[in-house]
Amino acid sequence: MIQNIGINTYNPNIGVNTRKIKATNKHSFKGALSLGTPLSNPVYNKNSINTKLSQEESKKYTYLVDFLKKVPVSPNAEKLTCAKQLDLLLKNGKLLSRSSNDRSTTLDNLYDIATTPRADGLDAKKVLSNTLDLLVNPRYVTQTFGDIPAQKVANILSKQKPDSEVLKDTSKMNVQASGTCAAASNEVNLANKYPAEFARWVSALSSSQKALYLDVRLDSISKNKLDALTILNLLQANIVNFGFESSKIKITPDENAYLRAQIQAEHWDKGERNIADVLVQSAIMQLGSQNTYDALTDTRGGNFNSNPQGLIEIEKTFVESIAKNHEVTSLVYQKIDDNQNLLGYNCSFETMQKHIMDTIDLGDNVIIGYVLTNETAGRTTNPSYNAAVDGAPNKVINGHEITIVDYIKDDKGNVSFICIDTDDDSPDYVKYSADWLLPKLHHAGYPAHVVAQDEEAITKEANSIA
Repeated sequence: MIQNIGINTYNPNIGVNTRKIKATNKHSFKGALSLGTPLSNPVYNKNSINTKLSQEESKKYTYLVDFLKKVPVSPNAEKLTCAKQLDLLLKNGKLLSRSSNDRSTTLDNLYDIATTPRADGLDAKKVLSNTLDLLVNPRYVTQTFGDIPAQKVANILSKQKPDSEVLKDTSKMNVQASGTCAAASNEVNLANKYPAEFARWVSALSSSQKALYLDVRLDSISKNKLDALTILNLLQANIVNFGFESSKIKITPDENAYLRAQIQAEHWDKGERNIADVLVQSAIMQLGSQNTYDALTDTRGGNFNSNPQGLIEIEKTFVESIAKNHEVTSLVYQKIDDNQNLLGYNCSFETMQKHIMDTIDLGDNVIIGYVLTNETAGRTTNPSYNAAVDGAPNKVINGHEITIVDYIKDDKGNVSFICIDTDDDSPDYVKYSADWLLPKLHHAGYPAHVVAQDEEAITKEANSIA
C-alpha cells in the first residue's frame, strides 16, 4: 500500500543520492549469504525450484550455449563464461524459475533475447551477456552513468527535441551524481528474487518494440480497488486494458535511454551501468515519475518533482508494488518537519529491526531509504561548520536507497545487515551494524502482512507532525 499521498510528512528530496556525502561505518562483506534462490512468491513463483530441463527447454539451453560460445568473459562475470553462468543459474533454480508476470521462465526470456529482433544499435549477444552477469551477481547492478564520447555528442544532439536542455548546455549530459538509486534498488530486487521477470524486462525493453507489458493486480497497489485506480491515475500509469481485478499497463523507457544503451554497448567501462542497467532503470524512472524522465540528463518532472532527480518514497513504493505484483506497505519511520529537520521516530528501533528480519526470514529483500543529517554525515565536527548557515545538526542533507538482502548476528546477539549499494563503486556486499543504520532509516517497503499489526499505529504517528 502506498502511504501518505498528499500528506507532507516526507522530505521529497530524500531518496536522491547526490554522492556528495558517503555513509560511514561501511564494511565490505564476503561471507556466506542465503542468496541465489528465487523468492517463493504467491503471485510469481507457484512451483517448487526446478533444475531439470524438459526436451523443449534442453533445445533452448543448447541454443544459448552455442549462441554465446565466443562471447568474451566480461569483468562482471567473475571469470565465468556464459556457458558456466547458464549452468550455475540452472543448478540454483533461477534459470527455470517462473517468477515472472506472464509465467515465462528465465530461460524463455533469455532465448527470446537471442532469437527476436533487438532495438536499433543493440546486439543480442551483448544484451544477453549483460543480463547473465546481473542474474548471477545482482550486486553488480550499478547506477553509475557512463561518459559520452566526444564523437557521439553531435549525433545525440541531432535527435533532441527543440526544447531539450542539452541543446542549451551539453554539460548536462555528463551525469556525475546519478539519482537512480531507487530504480537501481528495484532492479537489484528483480535480478535477485524475480529472475524470470528481470530477464523479461530486459528482453522486452531491449526489443524492437521497446515496451514491456504487465498485468497488474489492483490489490497489489491497494486493498481498496477504487483507491488503486486513483493511484494508477495519479502516478499516470499507461493503462492499455483496464480490469477491476487486474489491468494491463505499458512501460517504456524514454527515447534517450536507448541512446545511453547504445553508447554503453560500444563504450562500456568497468564500474559503469551496462545495457540492462540502463534500460531497466530508465523504465522504472519513467514509471515512477509519471513518464517525465530524461535518461540523458537524469532528470524528471511530474506531480512530485520538487527535486529534479530520483524518486520519492511514494513513487518508489508504487514501482516496487508494480514490479513485484503484490502489495508492498511502505512505512515511514522518521518524523521530519517542514524545514527538513529530523525530530524523532514513529516507532522503536527494535520494531524497525523486527520488520526487516521478519521479511528477510520469509525470503524477501527490503528496499530502504536512509538519510544523513549534518551531524551523522560528520559535518558538525568540521571547523568550518556553521549552524546558522548550514542548518542545525539534525538537518537532513542527503538520502539514499539501498537493498537489504540478509542479516547476521555475532556471538553477542548484535545484528548487522548485509546490503547491496548501487552507488558505492564496489561490487562487494556491504555490512552495516543495526546500531548505525536504524537511526538513519527513513522508510522501508515490506510485504503487507509482515507489518500489518504495526502499520496503523506507525502511519498515525507519522501523520501527527505539528
